[in-house]
Amino acid sequence: MLTGPQYAVLVTVDAHPDLDQGSLAHTVALDRSTMADVCRRLEDRGLIARTQAPADGRRKLLGLTDDGREALARVHRRARELERELMAEHAIDVDQLLVHLDALSRRWETVASAAPTG
Repeated sequence: MLTGPQYAVLVTVDAHPDLDQGSLAHTVALDRSTMADVCRRLEDRGLIARTQAPADGRRKLLGLTDDGREALARVHRRARELERELMAEHAIDVDQLLVHLDALSRRWETVASAAPTG
């Protein structure tokens, strides 16, 4: 089982291997102390590896372990299974739904940015 922040860290480390812990904290919107705790827990579980940056021993670079890649793949598979199960009953075309949700999101941003403040 992964928490939301743990999942965010695994996805981001997978997309950006060797990202330093401070940059990762900024990317996934966690404060540095929370990020250190999340990374320690993931490292204790064998899902990520932290290594020292060659040019700066204080910086910790993060990478997924084989177990981390497998855990992330399991979560993605389960999410796809749940999505199919959820959508099957209503025969909704997921791709079309995502197009509509994206359009709604863009419209929301336009309306929100035009709203008067104060």
